[in-house]
Amino acid sequence: MAIQTDIGDVGGLRDGPAWNDVLTVSNLGAGIFDVRWDVRPRLRRWLAGHDLPCASTRDPHLPAVDAWALLDGGVISVASLAVGPHDPDAAWQVLSPGMRVLGFRAFRLLVAQLALAGPATVLPGEQVTDPDALRAEFENRRDDGAAREQAELLASCTDRSSTRWVAAVLRSGPPAGP
Repeated sequence: MAIQTDIGDVGGLRDGPAWNDVLTVSNLGAGIFDVRWDVRPRLRRWLAGHDLPCASTRDPHLPAVDAWALLDGGVISVASLAVGPHDPDAAWQVLSPGMRVLGFRAFRLLVAQLALAGPATVLPGEQVTDPDALRAEFENRRDDGAAREQAELLASCTDRSSTRWVAAVLRSGPPAGP
């Protein structure tokens, strides 16, 4: 399987199923993608096989969240649903069970690693990313405290508002050094 690197293909393999059959754009905001239910076990195996920084939250009255840090974002898995009033338009509405990918670069890396046919164009809000550079960055990552903090931040995504906020913070990048 060869990666297309011309400008027409900004990040996916052309041999597997279409990316949007597996990862769909979430209604939570830019750079957030829902993972189809039957792909979740495969994605969990991939995450487990790469020793990524991870964190979990198990707070009463909130969804249980497992999170893995990955490039500019990561993956969150919401295992249970807290009981509360149902208002799908409420900014604080708890997250429904499922898996989500946060971050465009995390999304592009997973599209390539899961052998999905990627989007042929740049998605709204996304910067052009070279898939080979993403792979190299992922393969050369270091286990530093920042990645662990990123996983803990991702694990705080228990409602729609916090998920949007975390995605925006991670999308803006790390603060500039002194």
